[in-house]
Amino acid sequence: MKKILHITTALMLFLGIAHAQNKTWAEAGTFDQKGTVWSYNLGKGTGNAGDQFTSGETLKTSVSSTATPGFLAYPPSGFAAVTTGANAGGTIKIAGKDVAAKVVLVASSNASANKFAVYDIAKASPVSSLFFNVSFKGDNDPTNGAVVFGIGHARGNNIFKNTASLTGADATGVFAGLRWEFSTNKAVFFSYRILSNGSYGYKLINANSFTKNGEHQVELYINNAATAQKYTKQGKAYELAPATFNIWVDGNLISTENGTGIPASGELAPEAPLNSFMFQGYHSKGSVPNALTLSLSNIQMNATK
Repeated sequence: MKKILHITTALMLFLGIAHAQNKTWAEAGTFDQKGTVWSYNLGKGTGNAGDQFTSGETLKTSVSSTATPGFLAYPPSGFAAVTTGANAGGTIKIAGKDVAAKVVLVASSNASANKFAVYDIAKASPVSSLFFNVSFKGDNDPTNGAVVFGIGHARGNNIFKNTASLTGADATGVFAGLRWEFSTNKAVFFSYRILSNGSYGYKLINANSFTKNGEHQVELYINNAATAQKYTKQGKAYELAPATFNIWVDGNLISTENGTGIPASGELAPEAPLNSFMFQGYHSKGSVPNALTLSLSNIQMNATK
């Protein structure tokens, strides 16, 4: 009788965890050809580097995988890495436990970014979706600094695999980039990566989709295939032209000025699978340095067949 009770309890616990993992994105959209689901439990399978990764006088990095324990929980496939810049302050830590865990990145105070990256995800596809919860709330109000996101394909020693910061230089392997920029007012300036006059900068999308204090649900639907692709969300179909992507924030579709999908940056060849992404925080150097904080949770990436 006790054995049956233990089995039942374990089954209920397993189902509860599975439900918690899927609940956040139960209403997310799906592409016509469903493939694999990659879900990152930030509170499971952690390595041996303690509960906080602190910056120092030199650049520091830690890589985690199923074969090699590091600071972060190891992902279900691929590698997860953290990097802290030299003489830049800030930390990276895990807050919470199991599926409720978050990676909390405190931005550096200079151009040597503090960085979180995942690369070489297995069974990746050129047509993919990426979901995550994000917030910027820390102990202090950020009055400057930026968070930069990139997604693409890891090849060689590119931006996803190495410790470098994503800047205005050409970054081989990047499909698209996003930036959240902070100032002394309440707005969060949200932009996408674009080539302009021979270097890469960011074009403003809006200043009202994100707030400094709230937590936001972000859904990205991405098409790096050579042909148009369709996904369905809440019973409605949406078409993505080649080399474009859609962003949804808190259930609202964000578009460019002409209402179309946001264009790719042009740094990744068509049909390359999207198997990597990264976030970096830097230039948080106001009256209170390292005030900018990035929190990420419920990270899930879906590929198509």
